[in-house]
Amino acid sequence: MHKLGYLGPQGTFSHTAALCWARDHWYTPVCCASLDAIFEQVADGRLAAGLVPVENSLGGPVGETLDLLSTVQSIYITGELMLPVRQHLLARPGVALSAIEKVYSHPQALAQCRKFIKNNMPGATVVETVSTAAAALTVAGSEEPWAAVGSESAAHAYGLEILVENSHDNPDNVTRFLMLGKERAFTGSPAKTSLVLSVKDRPGALYRILREFALRQVNLTRIESRPAGRKLGDYIFFIDLAGGEDEPKVADALRSVKENTLWLKILGCYEAAADNKAPDAATTCGLDDLAFLRREIDLVDSEILQLLAMRQSVVDRVAAVKKGRRLVIDHDREREIICRARESARQNNLDPEMVENIYRLILRGSVHRQEQLLAALR
Repeated sequence: MHKLGYLGPQGTFSHTAALCWARDHWYTPVCCASLDAIFEQVADGRLAAGLVPVENSLGGPVGETLDLLSTVQSIYITGELMLPVRQHLLARPGVALSAIEKVYSHPQALAQCRKFIKNNMPGATVVETVSTAAAALTVAGSEEPWAAVGSESAAHAYGLEILVENSHDNPDNVTRFLMLGKERAFTGSPAKTSLVLSVKDRPGALYRILREFALRQVNLTRIESRPAGRKLGDYIFFIDLAGGEDEPKVADALRSVKENTLWLKILGCYEAAADNKAPDAATTCGLDDLAFLRREIDLVDSEILQLLAMRQSVVDRVAAVKKGRRLVIDHDREREIICRARESARQNNLDPEMVENIYRLILRGSVHRQEQLLAALR
C-alpha cells in the first residue's frame, strides 16, 4: 500500500482522520513528527500523500499549514476531509467519574469541554498537555484516578476506556483536513479549487480580485489572510472556490484576477467533501432564468456605481490640485476621454454614440463638482 503521512502521535485527531482516509483510499498511515516533515516527505517521494489540518470550525485556521502551502513547491491539494471532533472522557478501566482528581488534555480540547468538566467534575484539577495523545499516555501510565480528554483512537492506542462519550460542549465542532500529493489529477465534479495570491499595493486591490468572482457568480467558500513575511501590513490571501479551474466561468475569473495580482498560485483542484458542496448558481436556476439574469445585472449595476464613486473621489483630488486656476474645463482632455471611450465601445461591441453621450454626462457632472469644490475653497 501507499504511505500516507499524518501529524502524530497516534491517538490524535489527525491520526483519526488518517485512519478514515486510509480505510477508504487504500493507504497505510505513517506517523510524522511535524507538518513540515509531511510536506518535505511528500515532496521528495518518501510519502505518496499527506493529510494535514487546515482549519477548525471553533479554533479557526492552522497558520503553519497555510504558510507551508504557500511556500513549498510541487505540492498540490488533491482532496479534503471534514472530521467531526468528538471529545471523550478517557480513563483506566475501573476508574469512576466521581473519583477523578485530575483531567489532562491539550488546551483546545479542555476549552471544548469546559462546561462538562465544571458540571461533572467541579473538584478536579485541569492539566494542559502538548496533545490529546500525550494526555492519554500520561493517564495510561499512572495508577492515580486521572482522566484524559481525547479521541476514540487515543483510547484504543493507550488501553483506556471511554468513561463518558461526547464530553464536548459544542456538537458542531469540525476540523477540515487537506490531502496532499505531487500530481494535479482531479477533473471531475463537484469540484473545489484552492489558490493563494498576493495583491498589488494600491487602493481597492482586494476588491478588484473579489469582484471578478462575484460578476461571474463564482462562489467563494473561504477567504483567509496571512502575513506575507516581508513587512508589517503586507498580506497574502488564501481563497477556496466552488468549481474546477477548467470550468469556463472559473477559468475566465482567474485570468482576470491574475491581472490584478503580483503572483498567483493554484494550490489544487479536488473533489469537494460531501457535506461542503455548494450549489452552483447555474444549476439552481438556469442560465436563461430571468431571476438569475436580473441578479447578474444587479451585480454589474453595483459595480458601475462603485466605480463612479471611485471616479468622483479622484475628481475631488483633481479639484484640490486646480485650486487657484481660473478655468476648470480642459477641452483637450475631454476630447481625449471621449475619443478613448468611443474606441473602447467599438472594441467591446457597444454603440459608440450611446457611450459618448454617457461620458459627456459624466464629464459635465465632474466639471460641476469641481466648480462647487473650488468655490468653497475661495
